[in-house]
Amino acid sequence: MNGESAGDLALVTGLYRATNAAVRELDQRLMRDHGITFVQAVTLRAIASFDRPQPHLVADHLAQQSQTVTGVLDRLERAGHITRQRDLGDRRAVRLELTDSGRTLVAAVSNSLERHVHDVLQGVKVRTRTNLLAELNEVEGSIKASR
Repeated sequence: MNGESAGDLALVTGLYRATNAAVRELDQRLMRDHGITFVQAVTLRAIASFDRPQPHLVADHLAQQSQTVTGVLDRLERAGHITRQRDLGDRRAVRLELTDSGRTLVAAVSNSLERHVHDVLQGVKVRTRTNLLAELNEVEGSIKASR
């Protein structure tokens, strides 16, 4: 392995570790405050941002595999936060809707999620955050272009 490849592997490993650390911390805080995980919170927010979305739209929005989102949706449905409804225009399609408890949870989670993310990133300078976001978008573009 040459130096550039080792550096690239270290970069991907670093992204993985940093992402996992952030998600673990946010999971702990959201579980303590609301009884849901970070992935469940962003899934609820995604559903709320669309008008009765189909599951594949939520998966695309979150850049997740459909199977991953299906498991999250199953847990949210069992908890009573969402319902799956057949699309009257296309009986094969399913639409997602927030329940009353889901809408209440989205409002509560949105406020605390912003606060928790701020707390987790407070040690990172604003300029660094801005640059990092732009650079992560560049990495994501490179990944998509390599397919």
